[in-house]
Amino acid sequence: MNELKLVDQEKFLNSIMHVSGNIRYVMIYDLKGDVIYKRKMDGVEDYLTDTENKIALRHTIESWNFRNSVSQKIGNANYTLQVYDNLMRAVFPFGSKMLLIVTLDNSGAPNEIIQRIQKILSGNIK
Repeated sequence: MNELKLVDQEKFLNSIMHVSGNIRYVMIYDLKGDVIYKRKMDGVEDYLTDTENKIALRHTIESWNFRNSVSQKIGNANYTLQVYDNLMRAVFPFGSKMLLIVTLDNSGAPNEIIQRIQKILSGNIK
């Protein structure tokens, strides 16, 4: 997906947030770990502290950068899915220099949610 213009960000992020009631967070980070956008569903309580979130993000970016370094051999990453007892995190490439991270609770159907997010990322915001 091409880099979003500032005016399109709100519409785009709303479309992601409304994919499922199981979405807890939608976050966009650059590959240095700087927050571009972070939105939390109303009523969601954090499991991790800010410090723990920063450490987790650093590891996510390191893993993503490694995947990019071997992409000529194995292909580009479409997304990654981290499944925990209390939540799931899906990480998608967002342009060439950012990551879209979507955190879900475990009660939804992750495959359907991921497919709907991929449609939006491909430009189909229906």
